[in-house]
Amino acid sequence: MSSPGDGSKSERGPFGAVASAGRAQTDASESDASTRYVSSAELFAGAREVVIQHEHHRYRLKITSKGGMILNK
Repeated sequence: MSSPGDGSKSERGPFGAVASAGRAQTDASESDASTRYVSSAELFAGAREVVIQHEHHRYRLKITSKGGMILNK
């Protein structure tokens, strides 16, 4: 993280994590151009459940009462 006056620049990553400019990212998945990041707030848009269509199957992604997520076929 940068501190005032040290000349470094910080940027927010896809999930709000702060990464210092000029440093290599430690999470390999963040550097993969084929990976799309979507926040759960954007995905659920206020709902507690979304249905995902994949090929000929439907999956239900649910937010649990404790804030976790469960994917069911």
